[in-house]
Amino acid sequence: MSTRVLIVEDNPQNRYLLEFMLHSVGLTTLSASNGQLGLEVALSEQPDLILMDIQMPAMDGYETTRLLKQDPKTRDIPVIGVSSYAMASSRKQALEAGMVAYIEKPLIPETFLSQLEPFLP
Repeated sequence: MSTRVLIVEDNPQNRYLLEFMLHSVGLTTLSASNGQLGLEVALSEQPDLILMDIQMPAMDGYETTRLLKQDPKTRDIPVIGVSSYAMASSRKQALEAGMVAYIEKPLIPETFLSQLEPFLP
């Protein structure tokens, strides 16, 4: 079975870019356009990895991650923050929410996939 990555991202162009890069190396993607949908997809589909945008409508990536980490069904799924917030405090807040890593946008295709490797099965 192929490794499945859930992309929680409200911007359609960013979601497309992430899907394109992940598909190029044979990974299967699931997607959600906001945090609430991301929670629902994570619970029902049990992906291997979650890429989480930070700033989204309705529920931001920090809150979504905290809720994922509180649920026994999803707490062990690694969540990587993917955001244009470049402040050190943003990275710290992401890790405190339960994310295992934080990747800043704009994404660099040459290095992006290697940043995910430690968290893929």
